[in-house]
Order: sequence, then C-alpha cells, then structure tokens
Amino acid sequence: MSVTELNNTLDIATVFGIFVMLNFAASWLVFAQLSMRPLEKKLRALNKDTISQWDGPGWRVATYAIKLVTPPSIWGEFAMFIDPYLLHKISTKRDKMLAAWMMGSCLFSVIYSVIYMEFL
Repeated sequence: MSVTELNNTLDIATVFGIFVMLNFAASWLVFAQLSMRPLEKKLRALNKDTISQWDGPGWRVATYAIKLVTPPSIWGEFAMFIDPYLLHKISTKRDKMLAAWMMGSCLFSVIYSVIYMEFL
C-alpha cells in the first residue's frame, strides 16, 4: 500500500470516526430530552424519584438507558437509584428504542475507537 493510499484510508476512517462520535453525542442528547425527562416526571408523580437531584458528568442519562436496555431481573428488586421494574413499567417502546440507540452507539463508538487506534 502506497503512502497516498494509506493517507486516503486514514482520512476516510477519521471522517467516519467523527460521524460515529457525533451519532453517539446526538443519541445521548435525544435520549436525555425525549425519554429521561418524561420518565423523571412520571417517577416524581409517583413519589419514586430518587435520582433527579444526583448527577455526575451525565451518569444519570446512562443509568436510565442501561436500566431500560437490560432486563430488570439482572438488577434485582432493590437496585440503586432507580427501581428497574417500575422503570420498565412506566416506559414506552420509544423510550426503550432510544435507550438502545444510545447504548448501541456508545458501544460502537468504543469499539471503533479501539480498532482505529490499534489498526489504522
């Protein structure tokens, strides 16, 4: 492979990597606004909101997404911060789809970053 071909491959891989990262950022913001906020309002109405006052650097969004993507039986009945059974009960199919988009794009972003750093 010549230097020119290698540079073109790196340019394409870099542009694709930027797209992958932007997709993850967009999925994070969309899930936070369209799913997490309504779920918190529903939890607050049920007096079960134990997490909305707590947040690290966006961990609250990831907590909701992880609990929606995975089956509640994994977390048990007394899970920290959010009751996964209640969360699954009050969530909609759209909430679960947006959570899956966010977690899938996060996973793909990490995998692509590792491949990019190791092989390109």
